[in-house]
Amino acid sequence: MKRHIGTALLLAPMVLFVTMTLVVPFALMFVESVRDTDVRNVLPRTIEALEGWDPARPIPSGAYGALVRDFAAAPASEWGRAANRLNREMPGARSLVLATLRKLDAADATDPRSALIAQDARWGEPGIWRAIWNARGPWTAAFLLAALDLERGQDGAIATTGQSIYRAIYVRTFGISLTVTAICFLLGLPVAVYLASLPPNRAVPLLLLLMLPLWTSVLVRAMAWILLLQNNGAVNQALIFLRITTEPLQLVFNRVGVLIAMTHVLLPFMVLPIYNVMRVIPRNQLRAAGSLGASPWVVFRRVYLPQCRAGIAAGCMLVFASGSGYYVTPALVGGGADQMLGTFVELAALRYSNQSLAAALGVVFMIIFLSLIGALFAWLRPMRAATEGLRA
Repeated sequence: MKRHIGTALLLAPMVLFVTMTLVVPFALMFVESVRDTDVRNVLPRTIEALEGWDPARPIPSGAYGALVRDFAAAPASEWGRAANRLNREMPGARSLVLATLRKLDAADATDPRSALIAQDARWGEPGIWRAIWNARGPWTAAFLLAALDLERGQDGAIATTGQSIYRAIYVRTFGISLTVTAICFLLGLPVAVYLASLPPNRAVPLLLLLMLPLWTSVLVRAMAWILLLQNNGAVNQALIFLRITTEPLQLVFNRVGVLIAMTHVLLPFMVLPIYNVMRVIPRNQLRAAGSLGASPWVVFRRVYLPQCRAGIAAGCMLVFASGSGYYVTPALVGGGADQMLGTFVELAALRYSNQSLAAALGVVFMIIFLSLIGALFAWLRPMRAATEGLRA
């Protein structure tokens, strides 16, 4: 019993840390992606008056008076977010709401319908009322649907918006991340094999040299690659001098520059986990396989590499997880067609003040990311028994 208590106490800080830095933020992000209270907060009476309303039917007469009372009750400072939310349901709703808010006065409460229509004829049409009804909240799937380029039609059916904006961004983001992961693996595996063959006193300085990119600022690294890869940069000048090409290559502000800059930074995350696994593999297994007639390639492929799968999986996961969340490097080194999901989350959250859409993009991203990580572990699971038997 005491041992279980001691184990629980030792694990408690880690569990608390994971909960506070992963579980709680993801839960809050999910709640924000489905929360829809901006309109409800300023139009509670109007939403109550529209309760049970069918948008195909006439507008309830009591909704006009409720709307005028809500206009009078809510402070003007609270209308910005609600107007933005309505504008996403009906283009032009923001200007309509804010203009009406400025012009209404207390006398309009005597005949609210006439007063509202006198301010703008659109108050007599079902469009703006349908927008209020659709944004009534407090929960909605609209932002998650928008993050997948889907929308709910007037009949309640879910259909595509006709544009593949965010789905293309997911494909681009994870495509770039997987490409960088593959490049890092192809470059990092030979480096890890070489470092593992060296004694520690010779491997450590090379590891420190490999980690140099991690000790500089992301912004500095990106600007350095821009200077190196531009048309008159050192790389193009070297290629022309060596007669590999006769004119400068476009190596920056495109996908090539993004891949080069990201690989430069993320390569250590691939090498270190693989190296840590390789350096503890008993060398007598390799000698025994060779003494039984196996060629060096067979020894590497069937004896050495299977025991490195844990390090390979860790390296791939670190590179993929870090690469899929990149923001500064693609924004600076890439072109307009190379911007990854982080750029669009920033646009939604800061430029367009649509935190719910930004949260929905994050939720969809996390679901796709966890699915890919789960597929990686599913691929590794059948190999575990063979690897454990080999070590035994």
